[in-house]
Amino acid sequence: MKFSENWINTWLASTVDGKSIVDKLTMSGLEVESRESLAPAFTGVVVSQVVSVAQHPSADRLKVCQVNIGGSELLQIVCGAPNVAEGTVVPCALVGARVGELLIKQADLRGVMSHGMLCSAKELGLSTDGTGLLLLPENAPIGADLSDYLELKDTLIALKLTPNRGDCFSVKGLAREISALTNVPVSPAHFDLVPVTLSDQRQVQIVNAGACGIYCGRVIKLANANSSTPQWIKSRLERSGFRPISPVVDVTNYVMLELGQPLHAFDNEKLSGAISVRFAQSAETLRLLNQQDAALSSDMVVIADAKGPVALGGVMGGEASSVTDATQSIFLESAFFPPVAIAGRARRLGLASDAAYRFERGVDFAGTRHALERATQLIVSICEGEVGAVTTAQATLPVRDAVLVRPARVERV
Repeated sequence: MKFSENWINTWLASTVDGKSIVDKLTMSGLEVESRESLAPAFTGVVVSQVVSVAQHPSADRLKVCQVNIGGSELLQIVCGAPNVAEGTVVPCALVGARVGELLIKQADLRGVMSHGMLCSAKELGLSTDGTGLLLLPENAPIGADLSDYLELKDTLIALKLTPNRGDCFSVKGLAREISALTNVPVSPAHFDLVPVTLSDQRQVQIVNAGACGIYCGRVIKLANANSSTPQWIKSRLERSGFRPISPVVDVTNYVMLELGQPLHAFDNEKLSGAISVRFAQSAETLRLLNQQDAALSSDMVVIADAKGPVALGGVMGGEASSVTDATQSIFLESAFFPPVAIAGRARRLGLASDAAYRFERGVDFAGTRHALERATQLIVSICEGEVGAVTTAQATLPVRDAVLVRPARVERV
């Protein structure tokens, strides 16, 4: 697992030193595989906007750009990137900036003076993609230091967790572990519950008690389904090894990383009738999100509607009910699947699933509803819309026996 040090620190009452944390985590039994800076250091690179683009008079592949860097005057910069265009927001290395080993100077490029350099992600050391300029969000603050805007002064920690530490497969769990090691209190982000304004509901039931302990779901109508995921969510996903896809999918992945609870969103219009959680029946099949046709066995958990399976419980959703750019209404799921009901199923089908990886090791069933509410809040903050009431089905949950502790003995040890 890979986590952003900056993200972890947002969960703590005060910032902790990364190097000392690595040592403490390792000595406590959480093996740290690596700790590395997010990006190479560079200076003098700001957020800019290309105001105009003209053809270079002496070079077919070069463009002469007028660039706004937030000052009273525009900079003239010659650029050869294929995606440079009027109105684009891109990084600009000013004269005197240092990008890697390169010191940016004024230059005469085929008879036209260039006063800086528009940058690709590869030139900044942020990616291996050098095919074009790094495009920034349209609302990025012009003139802002790029390193500050993208929070590039960050360090990534990669952990090799043992199967018994499922509690640390999230920022929340890791922050709690660090808190215990450093005595720095945990300070989780507060969010307000989104009020219910929609009458739409979809009933849920657990048919086989051994398949699921608790299942929560709600309908959310999206007012602006084509909104863009905020940069801060995208950045945290990317730093954890996830590729941003769309607001709804990004939020479900984000909450899984934040709280450790896997979630799934169905296109609500593609579902029929009530949702049932059960074991698969004889000869049932399901085409998964990865376009794989899975032959289901009787010990595999399925989420089914009135027509049949729509997801492989705790592993992966089905293609037929998947969320797309055309989705206007979703049914958001949060559930607890016992490890014994999930373990080995993904591997048997040749799948690699972040959800299964967590459910196999144990997810905190007490956080099922909380994660659903957190995801709801984020989705509505991005896409707006209306929210239906949560429908819940509960079967048998694990028993948490009391632990007798002598505080004096703990202090002495």
